[in-house]
Amino acid sequence: MTESILKEYFENKISSEFLSADLNGSIKKLTYDTSQISVVEMESDSEFEIEQTHLNKILNDALNRNLTFDNLKTIASGLMFSEYFTWDSDTEIGNRIATIIVELDNTEINFPISTENLKLWKEYLESGIHKLKRKHD
Repeated sequence: MTESILKEYFENKISSEFLSADLNGSIKKLTYDTSQISVVEMESDSEFEIEQTHLNKILNDALNRNLTFDNLKTIASGLMFSEYFTWDSDTEIGNRIATIIVELDNTEINFPISTENLKLWKEYLESGIHKLKRKHD
């Protein structure tokens, strides 16, 4: 995953297909239950704040099959560990963004990525009502 390409995608400068091509092969399986993400970090002194529109964009592109579920997981993992991409978890919308990113990054313990769950994440992002059910509930 290349942070500059993800930024350009969020800024509508490149297509989801271009982003997807960059993301493919970014996650390497180490063992049956561990993996490692390869990220090319931004060379920048500033930060890029993830907003509701950015998260909505990746969810919509996954629903429209322009991004794969693996692409979403890679983006979430990259965002989780990035020093460039940020969000304000102290605001209501920032907290929703943080929650969705964490849930997309940790599908094994949270929620599987599915069409139905993508719709529920979109609803949560917009309304603040979290309706997803954990696998073990």
